[in-house]
Amino acid sequence: MSELENQNTGFSESWLSLREPADHAARNTALVTQLVQWRARRQQHLHIIEIGAGTGSNLRFLLPKLGHHQHWLLVDYDATLLEHLPRILKPWTDSQKAQLTISDDQLRIEHDEFSAIVEWQVIDLSSDLEKLQSQRTDLLLGSALLDLTSAHWLDSLAKLCIEKQCTCLFALNYDGRVKWQPELDSDKRINQLLNTHQLNDKGFGKALGPTAGMYFANRLEQWGREVLTHRSDWQISSTTISESAALQHAIIDGWAPAAIEQSSSEQTMIKQWQHERREFIDKGESELMVGHLEVLSLT
Repeated sequence: MSELENQNTGFSESWLSLREPADHAARNTALVTQLVQWRARRQQHLHIIEIGAGTGSNLRFLLPKLGHHQHWLLVDYDATLLEHLPRILKPWTDSQKAQLTISDDQLRIEHDEFSAIVEWQVIDLSSDLEKLQSQRTDLLLGSALLDLTSAHWLDSLAKLCIEKQCTCLFALNYDGRVKWQPELDSDKRINQLLNTHQLNDKGFGKALGPTAGMYFANRLEQWGREVLTHRSDWQISSTTISESAALQHAIIDGWAPAAIEQSSSEQTMIKQWQHERREFIDKGESELMVGHLEVLSLT
């Protein structure tokens, strides 16, 4: 979900780290299995580009599943996040019992079951997507990105996938569905305000927000590609994700200002909603479902 993220201001490393367990738990196993099977049919080196790569969460999820001879290019607007990749990846490679070799312009990750060279590049994706045209690409990835973008930008992305004839997987695109337990009467109104706020310009033009994932899938299909879509919903509760309370607090503290920005006349109601939700979290009684859609198109 991307309500706390904005291409103009950059992504917060702390927010990306906080959401990572929920992201990984939500990933759709059926689509990941299809991707792994596609990879198994390709014996050569696998060239992967991830756009909006942030701190490399998608790499940490997929790299161990895609075998040897991977070459990753991580692309992001935020140079600071990319510069911190060696520091961020070191604890993960240690936990995987993988060897990490660091040089000035690339990382090498080696494990008995997988290996990769990882490079990175700063690109303003809102205006310079065409810079990827010359890069060799077998697999194009993105996560929690599409709902920030406009119809025009998604048309350009779909065209890029078609022209490069590459497989693509875009994960965790917010689709507008939110359900809290316990429920409050104000939940529905907050969700309406949030989904309207999602349509504001996030740096790529007027955003499609909750409809972006399906729009992109439909564009690929209209241009002759086979597309698979599945839900990948966050299910956040203290029994499934240990960081539940901190993540839910961060979500509420991001949503409330967005709702107020959308409807300042309802500020009192929104702040009351925020207060009641925080009380449920602090009591360990809060559960949250946030709907996402994943889009896979295989070559």
